[in-house]
Amino acid sequence: MLFAVLFLPLTMRLGFWQLSRADEKQALLDIYQQRAAAPLLPLRQVPGDGDWQYLRVTLSGQYDNRVTLLLDNRVRRGRPGYEVVSVFRPVSGAAILVNRGWIAGGLYRSILPQVDLVEGQVTLSGYLYRSPGKQVMLGADPWQADKALQIIQNAAPEVASERFGETFNNYSLRLDATAPGALQTGWYVVGVKPEKHRGYAVQWFAMAILLVVLTVLANSNLAVLWHSRRSRSRALSKVVETSFDKK
Repeated sequence: MLFAVLFLPLTMRLGFWQLSRADEKQALLDIYQQRAAAPLLPLRQVPGDGDWQYLRVTLSGQYDNRVTLLLDNRVRRGRPGYEVVSVFRPVSGAAILVNRGWIAGGLYRSILPQVDLVEGQVTLSGYLYRSPGKQVMLGADPWQADKALQIIQNAAPEVASERFGETFNNYSLRLDATAPGALQTGWYVVGVKPEKHRGYAVQWFAMAILLVVLTVLANSNLAVLWHSRRSRSRALSKVVETSFDKK
């Protein structure tokens, strides 16, 4: 009984938590699909406040080729690599970080990949993105504003503003595959699909039901009655079989 009192609320809570996570992921997918179908909006027309996650925009300007950032620990199809983040300076407005996509890493971390630079004025397209959670850091992130190519862990706009000493757009831009400077694009909207969270919830609720059943059986005479009924049934079957054998 004490075991049930302790663990039944826990299993129920975990089940409902998984359902809430499924709802959150579904809401993100709905927003992404809705905004992916909308026409491109010039970035200069996007208000500074509001939730613009996954909003598809276009902007013109130039890449700042003085610094290229390699976002570390990005694995695709089992191969380690980096996401290339460049500073882009629009014709008007604040600078923005542009995630150009994935590039494979070398055999040794000391050998950095060759990243092609894009010169001159270009027009980009993609969608706005801001990490919804806190960045997990594996130690210090010693990136420098004056180093041409460097590995970093956190490419949040607020971090870039602090490092470069200037104001950046609150969102970064994830490039379309056809935009100038794009590498291997394509990002998961959510890491775990809503269906998987719902499956986890079903498992937790099943465990809760099993715990209730076992608790009832352990604290009542139902198991004894059931065992007694099975014993009588077996005895009756033997009597019937004996009668047929004698005949």
